[in-house]
Amino acid sequence: MATPEPIQLEGKELEQLRALMREVDANLRQIHELTVRHVRGEKSKCRPRNARFHFDNTKVVFIDDAGCGVYEDPPGICRPCKLEDLTIDDE
Repeated sequence: MATPEPIQLEGKELEQLRALMREVDANLRQIHELTVRHVRGEKSKCRPRNARFHFDNTKVVFIDDAGCGVYEDPPGICRPCKLEDLTIDDE
């Protein structure tokens, strides 16, 4: 049974997770840049404030100061957000 208390990671495990998170961050920022370019027709002037990632049928919802954009695969498209993209779905 999992403990309800936070567990402090240390040493190599902490280093490994931080390195993985740096890679994830860098890759999501690149996906944000491509998404914004296609959705807004311009290079982003805003840093993403929020990204929500859905596994399997991949959907990444980006929110920045200028609005919202989605990368979705399949079918491999960039599009503006719909209302349901902004609703948190905890299935």
